[in-house]
Amino acid sequence: MSPIKPFIRHIAISFVVLFVLLGILFISLSSIRGVIAENLRNAASDSFTPRETLFAMIALPLIVVVILISYITYLLLARRSREEVVIWEATEKLALSREQFKMLYDDAPVPYITLDKKGLIREPNKAALRFFGVLPEEIEGKNLFIFHPDDEKDHADRLRQRYVNNIAINKEEIRMINKNGDERIVRLSIFETRNLTHMGRMGIAAIDDITEEKKLDQAKTEFVSLASHQLRSPLATMKWFMDMLFSGDIGELAPKPKEYVTKLYTVNSEMISLVETLLNVSRIEIGTLPVEKKETRVEELSESILVELAAPIAKKNLHIERNYNGALEHVATDPKLLRIVIQNLISNAVKYTPEGGGIAIAFEEIPGKSIITVADTGLGIPLEEQNKIFTKLFRANNVKKESASQGTGLGLYLVKSIVETLGGVISFVSEENKGSVFTITLTN
Repeated sequence: MSPIKPFIRHIAISFVVLFVLLGILFISLSSIRGVIAENLRNAASDSFTPRETLFAMIALPLIVVVILISYITYLLLARRSREEVVIWEATEKLALSREQFKMLYDDAPVPYITLDKKGLIREPNKAALRFFGVLPEEIEGKNLFIFHPDDEKDHADRLRQRYVNNIAINKEEIRMINKNGDERIVRLSIFETRNLTHMGRMGIAAIDDITEEKKLDQAKTEFVSLASHQLRSPLATMKWFMDMLFSGDIGELAPKPKEYVTKLYTVNSEMISLVETLLNVSRIEIGTLPVEKKETRVEELSESILVELAAPIAKKNLHIERNYNGALEHVATDPKLLRIVIQNLISNAVKYTPEGGGIAIAFEEIPGKSIITVADTGLGIPLEEQNKIFTKLFRANNVKKESASQGTGLGLYLVKSIVETLGGVISFVSEENKGSVFTITLTN
């Protein structure tokens, strides 16, 4: 209804009230005029006001009262009219907002699906229908968490339980299937919309299709793996020839050539280490990293690493504290992979701990778990950067400022990936300029 119509209606009602009251007044005044005339005839003419004057004195106030009553009627009606206009405008804005939201929702390029409290699909948008390759009636009322391949059923069921129990789901990576059985890799997020509708608790699921992105990442990883494999042979050959030069099998080197060969040997060793790191990262990302678990003495791994790092430890006069406690003597794990993990942590501790500092290596066993801790009194990790520490190619700003420290930013990314591959978790506590404590927990 237009906001102008109530005003016109209320003005008309006010005029009708005015005319009715005036009509009643005029009828009443005719009687009043006759009464005044009769009283004047019976009284002395010089002691009373003339008849017309008395009539006017009575009629005018009555007319004013009638007009006031009509005006008050109009004001009362107009007040209600203004309330109706405010309500009408608010309703119009709300309807417009709802219509705009619905248009944005329906036409959004991202698949959106409204869910009820059980996870049943309500009102999928056009992009969601295209994603699943279905018509609305083919998908509405079905549970969102059934559109997954068989090997993702457990993962999907855990997500369903999280949604039902009001636990946030944010960018959860999972595979989904469409009507034709095609698999897509997506990041699933579900936003709760409690009490926004008459239907009670609802959720809006956003499906971000990252299949092509994942294929591109896999292609990059496979390229890195291939390139690393191709680099291994020439680097190993170079190392073999330099070993021959150092051994003196082809004659003793003069001091100056030997100095340059030593530098080449150091660079070659660093390149081999980098290639091995790249290979391990690519194997983990592709899913081809072999895991061969067997009984392992973790103390032997730790001691062999400390022997390798004896030179830089001595050069910086670092104090090494061993708290093995006779633990982790028979851990079922892959010794090669676990050695990479411990080697990275101890190497970082040596690299980023200033002269005269300390490094502590501790083992602990609790029922069902093996715990390895590497602590140092080094540079530490800035608080604002701690959430990035396990990401690929990340190096903290305070480490970059150390001209003597070199790194790829792959070490801790590799460590975390290997620990998770071995069925464990890694955590840390750090304070800048005071040091860091890294803890590995393996499930037995």
